[in-house]
Amino acid sequence: MTPRAVAKTFLYVLLVAIIARVFFIDTFSVKGDSMSQTINDGDYVIINRLAYSFSEPKRGDIVVVRPRDSSKKILKRIIGLPGERIVFEKDKIVIKEDRDDSGKILKEEYIKGNSTKNNGEAFYEAIDPLEYFVLGDNRDVSIDSRQLGQVDKWSIKGKVIKIVHF
Repeated sequence: MTPRAVAKTFLYVLLVAIIARVFFIDTFSVKGDSMSQTINDGDYVIINRLAYSFSEPKRGDIVVVRPRDSSKKILKRIIGLPGERIVFEKDKIVIKEDRDDSGKILKEEYIKGNSTKNNGEAFYEAIDPLEYFVLGDNRDVSIDSRQLGQVDKWSIKGKVIKIVHF
């Protein structure tokens, strides 16, 4: 290859990388322990900003959200979907589709140990349409939908597609 062809190829690759970074991909370093042991303080995450442009968020997705009345972005896991009811019972989360539904216990294989503690208190939340209930994986220290409330679909800024552990 000639030096001119190499330079041209380099510029194309650089242009594609810049466009992807500006419009499709976001990255940041994680601060805090609310998602540990899945994502730890100091880890680096890559976010797909367009993940939900053509599909709906799913339970278990790790997302970046901007809660109401906040300029800060936080990293949490989607637990409850629009229209569902979430019930915390001792050390488990029960998902109900309507009032009469006895519900199903949410299996959280991504959490090591017992991290669904709610101090023994029952907790009930009906999720509004177009809103999601998000929690950190480290429930003992996480500030999430239990304190901040549900997050609007448009408050979800992207889906974590890669975690780089340091």
